[in-house]
This record gives sequence, C-alpha cells and structure tokens, in this order.
Amino acid sequence: MSHLRHTIRLLLKSPGFTVTAVLILGFGIGTNTAMFSLIQTVVVNVLPFPNADRLVHISQPKENDRYLSSISYLDYLDVTVANHTFDTLAISDWDFFDLSGSAIPERVTAIYATPTLFRLTGLPFILGRPFTEDEDKPGGPRVVVLSQSAWKNRFNADPGIIGKNILLSGQSFQVIGVCPRQVEGVSTPSTDTFYVPLHVGFGTSQPQRGDHDQLCIGRLKPGVTLAQAQADLEVIQNNLAECYPDAEKGYGIRVESFSEVTVSDYAITIWLLGAAVGCLLLISISNVANLLFARALDRRKEMNIRSTLGASRIRLILQLLVETTFLAAIGGLAGLGIAWIAIELIKKVSPEDFRRFQDVQLDTNAFIFILGVTVLVAILAGLFPALSVSHSDPGSALKDESGRAGTAGRQRQRAQSLLVASQVALACLSLIGAGLLMRSFFAAFYLPLGFNAEHLVSANISPTTPKYTNDPVQLLALWDQVLQKARTLPGVIDAAMNSEQPYEWTFGDPTVPFRVMGQPEVEPGKEPVMCGQAISPGYFRSMQIPLLQGRDFDVDDGASSQPVAIVDAGFARKYFPNENPIGKQIIDLWGGSRQMGHKIWTIVGVVQSSRHNRPQNPSPPYQAYFPDHQVQGLFREFLLLRTAGDSSALIPQVRKLVASIDPEVPVTPIVTFDDLMAKKFAPQRLGVLLGTLFSVVALLLSAVGLYGLLTYYVNQRRREIGVRIALGAPAANILNLVVRRGIKLVTAGLLVGVVLALVLTRLVGNILYGVAEYDPITLAAAATILGLVAIFACILPALRAAKTNPTTVLRE
Repeated sequence: MSHLRHTIRLLLKSPGFTVTAVLILGFGIGTNTAMFSLIQTVVVNVLPFPNADRLVHISQPKENDRYLSSISYLDYLDVTVANHTFDTLAISDWDFFDLSGSAIPERVTAIYATPTLFRLTGLPFILGRPFTEDEDKPGGPRVVVLSQSAWKNRFNADPGIIGKNILLSGQSFQVIGVCPRQVEGVSTPSTDTFYVPLHVGFGTSQPQRGDHDQLCIGRLKPGVTLAQAQADLEVIQNNLAECYPDAEKGYGIRVESFSEVTVSDYAITIWLLGAAVGCLLLISISNVANLLFARALDRRKEMNIRSTLGASRIRLILQLLVETTFLAAIGGLAGLGIAWIAIELIKKVSPEDFRRFQDVQLDTNAFIFILGVTVLVAILAGLFPALSVSHSDPGSALKDESGRAGTAGRQRQRAQSLLVASQVALACLSLIGAGLLMRSFFAAFYLPLGFNAEHLVSANISPTTPKYTNDPVQLLALWDQVLQKARTLPGVIDAAMNSEQPYEWTFGDPTVPFRVMGQPEVEPGKEPVMCGQAISPGYFRSMQIPLLQGRDFDVDDGASSQPVAIVDAGFARKYFPNENPIGKQIIDLWGGSRQMGHKIWTIVGVVQSSRHNRPQNPSPPYQAYFPDHQVQGLFREFLLLRTAGDSSALIPQVRKLVASIDPEVPVTPIVTFDDLMAKKFAPQRLGVLLGTLFSVVALLLSAVGLYGLLTYYVNQRRREIGVRIALGAPAANILNLVVRRGIKLVTAGLLVGVVLALVLTRLVGNILYGVAEYDPITLAAAATILGLVAIFACILPALRAAKTNPTTVLRE
C-alpha cells in the first residue's frame, strides 16, 4: 500500500504528465477493445451454435463457374447415404412469401428446408417442434416453423400461436413451432424467417439431377477434418459423374468452413483493421515509454539518493512498475469508455442489414481483454524506463547532473530514438494500408458501369400467390399493366422491366451455360456461361445502355414469334470477331424448366457491355438479353424507373400504383440505385472509414511522440544551446540542430515503414481492386503526409530552442 500511496502522490504532483499518459493509453486500449469485440462478434463467433466449428458448406462448382455454390437435391440424397465423414447433412433454399392478414400484404423470407436443418444447430425450440421427415414429402401437410424474430415482430410473441393457421402466398399453413435463428445461408435478407418443408418449394415439379440450386450444410463427425471430408466427397462425386454423365459432367465438389464462407465478404478487411489498431496500441505504448523516459531525468537524483540509503534495485524497479501499472489501470478505465464510444460509432456507420455488426457489445470477454491488455501495457511501457532509472550511481547522488548525459544518458537517448522511429514506421504502415484500401474502394466504386445509375429506382414486382405462379399469362399481364401505368407517373422519364436487376446479387451474377450454333461444341460440363436476363422493350433506353448494332426488342417479340436475343459487345468480340453477329444463333443449355428451356435464339442486336455487380465479385464475361414474353417460367421482374428529379420521392407512388392494380401484391424492396450500390460497397466503405480514422490517430500520436522526444532533447541541451547563442550562433543554426535530429528519426522510420508495407501488403493483394499492393502513389502520399506532420512536430521544439535566453540558462 505504501508503494501505491507514494505513486498517487507523485502522479498528482505531475497532472500534465498523468493526463497525457492516461489519454494516450486509454485511446490505445479502448480502440483495441472495440476491435476485439467487433472481431469476436462478426468473424470468430459469427455462428452462435454449439460446435459451430464443425459446420461446413458443401457446393458443386463448375470449372467455368467457380462461384456456383449450390448442390442438386438428388445428389444430396446420394451423398447422405454414401458419406463417411458427416453426422448430419441438410439442404435448403430461400425465397419470399407474401404474408396476408393485414391491410397491406407483407413480404417475408421463406426457407425451404429438410428437417435435418434444425438438428445442425442443436438449439432447443422456444415453442412447439420442428417438422418431420413424414411432413417433408410430396403432398405432405403445409406446416411452418417461425423464427423467434418473426414470432415477435409479426405475431407479437403470441404464446398461443402453435396450431394456428396463417396465410402465406395465398395458402394456409399451420404453425407448429417457434425456433431460434437457424443455419440457413449467408445471404438471406431478413431475420423474420418462415421455415417450411423443402418439398413445399418443389410444388408439383419433380427434382432433376441437373438442378444444382440447393444450399447444402453439414456437420462433421467429431475429429474429422475438412481435408478428410473433401476426399470423402470427391470419391462420391466421381461416382456420380460416371453414373450420370449428362447431369454431372464438369461439376466438382467443395467443402468449406461455413463460418469462413459466411464472413468471406468482409473478414480480411476486419482483420486488417485489427492490425491497424494493434499498431495504434504499440504507438501508444511507445509514447508512454518515452514520457516515462523523459520523466526519469527528473527522478534520477531521487533514485540515486534512495539507493544510497539502502534501497535495492529490485525495490526501485518494483516502485516504478507500480507507478506504470497504476497509470495503465487508469488508462484501462478510460479505454472502457473509449471502447463503448468506438463500438457505437461502428454501429452507426454500419448498414442496418449488417446484422452481426449491430450485435457488437462489451461483454465479459471484452473486460477480460481490457485486463490483459492493461497488464501487457504496464509491462511493455514501464519495464525499460524502470531498468534504466533504477541503475543508480551513488557517487553522483548529490551532484547536479542536468546537462550531463553520460553513458547511461546516451543509451537512454538511443532507446527513446528507437521508440520514436518505431512509431513513425508503424504510422507509415497504417497510412499505406488505409491509402490502399481507399484507392481500391474509389477504383471499384467509380468504375464505369455501362449504364447510368443516377435518378434510377428499382422495385421488385414478384407475386408469390397461386393466382400468378400457376398462371404465367396472368403474371405477364400484371407486369405489362404495372409498366404501362409506371410510365405515366409524374417525374418518370422512362420505365422498363428486368428479371436480373443490376447489383441485386450479393456474390455473383446468375449464369446460363450456352453454345453458339455453327461453332465447335465443347465437352459437356465445360460450356461457357453468360449472364442471361429477361427484359421488356425499352430496357436499354431506360438504363441508357447504348445500342451498338441491330435493333432493340419491341412489342412484336412475343411468345408466338421467333425467339430473339441481344448480346453485349464482349460476347460479340469473342464469338464473332470478324463477322456481323446479327442473325447468328445461340442455344441455352440450362436444362431447367424455369429458365430459357433449350431454345435457339437469333441475335438481333448488340449493346455496350455493362457491369451488374461489384468488381470483386465473379461475373460471367458475357451477357445476353431475351424478351420477357419469350422466356418460359419467368417468375419475377424488377420495375426500373428513370426519373427527372429526386428518385426517392417516387417510392410511395410506386406502392400506390401496384396497389391500384392488385392490392394483394406486395412491392418490396423499392430502392434507389444510389442506395443499392452504397449497400453493396458498405463493407469496403466501412473499412476505409475506420482505417482512415485509425491511421490519422496513429499519425497524430507519432507526431506527439516525436514532439516529446525533441522537447526532451532540447531540455537536455539547454545549457549547450545557451552557450552557442551567447557565442553568436544564428537562430538558423539552432533550428537546424533540432530539426536535423528529428528528420533523421523520421527518415529512418519511413524507410522501415515502407519496407514493412512492401512485405506485408502482399498478403492483402487479393482484396484490392484497381491498385497494386506496391502502388507508388499510395507510398509517396503516405510518406509525404507523414513527413509534413513530422516536420511540423520538429519545428515547434526547434523554435523554442532558438528563443533560449543564454543569460537565464547560464545562471541556472
């Protein structure tokens, strides 16, 4: 206790030192705690289920479509029987239901799943039970399980909900259970989920071997590795390819950690931010260590006297470490508040549909982390100064050593210089990382789209009731009516329909395999793929996509006329490099009854290529467009409106328009393209914002460290500087003396920082777009910014040194 009381008295005598050290430590500890909580919530514990590390994602990718992440239902049945590495397998698919019962139908998320989905999580039901294998059969009862969120938000947590019937897409379903959120995929749009047996999704159609459109999740047996599961399923897939060559040729099989797949869109960015705040903590520790070194000069005589009076070196070191630990503890308390502020900031700047980001909070693990970091800071920041100061010289205990550095002083100066140079290097590394993220973000965000996204509104018009799903003619009539009325809305310049809205897909564009008539056929399973889209006449005019050759679609391109297609410039260059593509024919090879249906399409036009997803997402190199009235089984369309002014003002008018045609048809979501694209780039935008913030703080802390070191350097040499001025040295020489020392440290730090950046940024090259990891512009900008800030930090102590009064100094 005596050590602690002595420490408190000393710190109260130096309030400026105490407040500065606490704020620096608090910021370093707080930001690291906030980042720890973020990583823990959105990367490490993204699947809050027992034994979540054994959950895997199983897909059947094709050689020419690496992103294909689905599996065939019939293949799933075979894998379930033949595998030796899984104790549970489940498949699911998602779509929308229209929930009736209120004045306006609501669109909710539907999960079609096997009963085994509920066994994967091992979480107990809140009410009721899951559906069974007997209920998941063709012609089985229509039962539904509600997610806890849907139960609360849609039915006010009614405890008597079990056994009641609800109307989903015009059909009655009996509620049999309420469950916590399950393992249902990586891109389902809502937590308000309605789970129904998988065969409800199949309807009256029979699953086909070639329909690879189900999400498959499995739980590994205890002790089984991913590699063992991969080898096991590869044997099964090879057997399937031999037994069913038409459906399986060209398909592989892939086993991945489900948690890694879930966070793949932002995990690397989060880890990079974690590294940035780690640098911030090291800079904070270095700053405090330098403050303690500078403070040691004032206490050197004290330590020598105490040593002369019999205090051992261990006792002196212990006293100094108690002081540092107390400082770190206060810094930890300050860091707790800073961590809370940082977490709230992250939530505020994160999109609301980033559900895991909104769940970040300070929990028990965060408090344990703060405690551990505080102890680490106390040791790292206090040990070296304590060892230096505790090395006493009893013979000099009563001597005035101000201005006499000696060997120990020179060693201390070298240690301080090393710490400052390290701060500069870490700040340089942070600046370069943030600069690369920023340049990559802007390169991707402002990449030419091929269409004009300004003043554009999109609305999903996809009714799910049998009235429309069982009658394609009536569904097309609905879309035609909506389109005709939309063109008459005030402020609408043009309108069109499209089955695959640009920037809709979270990962990659939907693909259709095809071949060109009259050209050599490729091996089955290795056909090229295109992004196939069904559109209405006037689509290219509405999107302002230039028509390069041929003609646009018109009202005569109906179901009974010759099937026609329009391809993009990339398609034309690849397959018709030296000839006119107009009149050439292509055939789609999808093989599914809901898609093009193996039609032969005659090319009537060529349009400019356009981008339909983020640059980082895999997209097919070719695009083809088909008249929506000629596509069999089309089940959804997006209304696209080009407006003259504020496009968001049109949203309520679109809802009223659709309701005037059929009030039972929900219209969700209605978004502007500006909002849609901002959502797609939200992870990168968040990374740039936080990375820039942390880098700026690192830069400022490095400047503070450099300023503190040079101030200490000036104080150490005040007598020498006074003598120089008394002998007639001009102010420029004094400025040069101080600034030159600072520039040497900054230069050394910059060189180390750039070398570290060149080595470490190679690890993140795969998340960058449009910029190399060794981008010279970023390197030069980071060095320039850091250099300018450092020069400013050098000039202030230099000006103070130049104003030294020699008479005052020499009298001291």
